[in-house]
Formats: sequence, C-alpha cells, structure tokens
Amino acid sequence: MSIDNSSLSKQILAGLGGVENISDFENCMTRLRVVVKDPAKVDKQALGKVKGVLRVVGSESEPQIILGPGVAETVSAELKNVEGLKYSEVNNGAVMQKKSATGVFSFFSHVFAPLIPVFAGTGLIFGIMKLFTLIFNMTKVPIFNPAAIADGGSMFMATMNVLASTFFTYLNIAVAMQAAKVMGGNPYLGLVAGGIVTNVAGLNGAAMGFLGLTFLSGRGGTLAALAAGALIAVVEKWIKKRTPDALRVHFPALVSVVVVGLVTLYILQPVAGAITSIITKALLWLFNNAGPLGGAVISGLFLPLVMTGMHHGLTPVHTTLIQQLGYTPLYAFNSMAGGGQVGAAIALYFKYRKQKALQNAIVGGLPAGVLGIGEPLIFGVTLPLGRAFVTACLGASVGGFVCGLFPGMGAMTINVSGILGMLVNTKPLAYLLAYASAIAGGFVITWLVGVKKENLATFIIEE
Repeated sequence: MSIDNSSLSKQILAGLGGVENISDFENCMTRLRVVVKDPAKVDKQALGKVKGVLRVVGSESEPQIILGPGVAETVSAELKNVEGLKYSEVNNGAVMQKKSATGVFSFFSHVFAPLIPVFAGTGLIFGIMKLFTLIFNMTKVPIFNPAAIADGGSMFMATMNVLASTFFTYLNIAVAMQAAKVMGGNPYLGLVAGGIVTNVAGLNGAAMGFLGLTFLSGRGGTLAALAAGALIAVVEKWIKKRTPDALRVHFPALVSVVVVGLVTLYILQPVAGAITSIITKALLWLFNNAGPLGGAVISGLFLPLVMTGMHHGLTPVHTTLIQQLGYTPLYAFNSMAGGGQVGAAIALYFKYRKQKALQNAIVGGLPAGVLGIGEPLIFGVTLPLGRAFVTACLGASVGGFVCGLFPGMGAMTINVSGILGMLVNTKPLAYLLAYASAIAGGFVITWLVGVKKENLATFIIEE
C-alpha cells in the first residue's frame, strides 16, 4: 500500500511538537532535518511508529527523520505549504554560518546535492550506450554502431553521446554557479567564474610569466571552479555593501569579474591544478600498488564517512578523476559499502524474523540500498544496532578486496552505484563480482556475529 504523504507530513509535524515548536527545517535526499525550540515536546516514540518513517536520529534539538529517497523531498514540499513553518533554502550564506566545524562538508553537500540527479541521469545514458555497443559488437546492428559519423557510425549513437556528455562538458560552470548561489551571491557571476576555468580562450597555451607555467583551459577542474564560484560571491557581496546605490547595477559585477577572474587565472587554476594532479597520482599509486588490501581498507572506511557527512568532501576528487582519467576508481571502491550494507540487512531480516519493527525498517531501506542510497539502512538499521554497522563495513571490505584485483576499474560518473553501478563501470563484470562479494561478505559476517539484545530491543515498539 502506498503512503499518503500528506498524512505522513501531518503525523511527523505532530510528533515534532507542532508548528510552533519548529524553528527551521530542510531536507536532503533521504532525511528531513529539523531544528526544534523545545526538545521535550518531540515525541520520538510516536514518530517511530508513523508508517513511512524509517528511523529518528540526530540530537535532541536537531532531530533527523529518515524517510528514504523521494519521500523526504515530497514531505518537505508538503511542510513548506504549512503556514508559519520556516525552512532553509541554499540561496543564502546561512549554511556556512550555522556549523563552523562541519562548514566545509556542509558547503560541498549544498553545492553538489542539486547536481546529484543530473550526474545519475546523464551517467546512466553512458551506461545504456555501453549496452548498445555490446549489442553492436554481437549483432552488427547499424543503429548501435558507436563509431564517429565520419567513420560510419550511427546518427542515433552520436545523438546519445551529445545527450550524455553535455553536462560533463559544462560541469565546471554548473559547480561554480551553485557555489556562488550557496554563498549568497549571483549565480550568473558564478557562471562567469566557471566559464573562465573551462575555457581561457585566446590565452590557452600562452606563458604565464612565472614558474614556467602556461594558461590552460580546464586546469584545476571542479576544485578550481568550486573555489572561483565561492570567491566571486564573497567579493560581490563585499563590494555591494560599500557601493553607492547609483553604482550598484554595474560596479559590483564589473569589479568581481575582473578581480576574481585574474585570481582564478593566475592563482586558483595553478594551485588547484597542482592539488588535483597530486591527488590523482597518489590515488593511482595506491590503487596500482596497494592492490586488494588497499581496496579493502578504502571500501571498509567509507560507511563511517557517510555517517558523518564527510563523504561529500570526496565529490570534487571524483569529478577531478573523471575529468583527468575518464573514470573515478575511487567511486567503485566506495560503492562496495552499499553492498556490505545490503548483505548485512538481508542477514538481519532472516536472522531476526520475530522483530517486526526491524523487519519494517529493513523493508523500507533495502530497495534504496540496492540502488546505492545507503542512508536509510545506515541510520535506520545498521548504526542503531552497533555490531551490524561494523559487519557491514567488513562486508564492504570484502568487495573492496575483489575490486583491487582489477586495476583500471572505475565509474564513469558518480551517484550511480548499487546494482546499477555496473552500467557505468569500465569493467562491468568485475564490478558485479565485487558488489556480489560485498553483499555475501556482509551477509555471512553479520549472520555469524549477530547483534546485542539490548540494541535489538530498540526496534521493539509494540509488544
């Protein structure tokens, strides 16, 4: 039976103490984050019983309602229509002012979160094209010929390539625009900043005049675009505060573009380029030399990063690797964490069949987990059970070990993982083997280790 999102929203609102108890709220892909005035008015037990709520986590004053992908956004949209409720948007600088300790990761999250569906959607087009290419290699059907049109390739495949590659071609611009927006600036100034990173036009290849450097289009990738977009917003706001009203139309934009443009060309691009080069070489060395053991460590540590939100800091690394190599090997290893979680959840489902609340939490989070969205299972199932979170990490390590046996394996886009990850992987069968190994590892280890009774008791809502 489908969940009535309107009813779900009302029940959540009641469990949080009503409209008057909510100071602010926002949503991510899977969670509704709330700031309440009086934590004593929040009824976590009642919220846990609401059909559609997978888990309630977070602090007393800032509870987080785990709802799953799609549902969190829908419920948030319902609540925005409730008179008197305040909600956060990413069109102001407040995100960077709320939590200084996690400000960088919060910034990354707010910049890249709106781009996630585009990464996933356009990335899957690449995956579909790989299937068409496989069909062509087996059947020689002309419509699936992936060669260039001049070499006899099909118009259909060329068109598909345009649809798939356009977002990645202008990725720096998208990142810089969103960074400027998050910092409270004009996103179109961010467009200019990202455009400078993407294409330095007539300066391309010309000497910079120091350290033997030359101007180079695209140098620094998304890291440079991220910095340029954020900086141009800061500069614009600073200038606006000090500009007479008569000059506010032209002067802030003029100075921002000149100042930040020069800083981007002469400082941000060279520095970001050096950083991305070091990161790429270090990761490739690790993948090529540490082998399976290195892969096991990388995959096993990813779930704790997701739990703390620090995984958002890896997004610029992934996009940089894609821009430099055409794929990100790191994302394939990280995807194994989802397999470990799925295996652990399946083991818990069959091992503790009498725990109906746990069963419901697993049923609610498992479909998202199979599709590569781990938060519902992390916060709704494995983390509250303690040992299960550890065994899920160990299952991920099994998958990472298998990944390490296949150098050159990686994802051609990000935010496409789980079972769908094979569609965007450079070595689909190797990925599928590794993912299946992660599930098997998570299942076996969780089944053998089990969980503590006192932790399991937290899922018993009704006797």
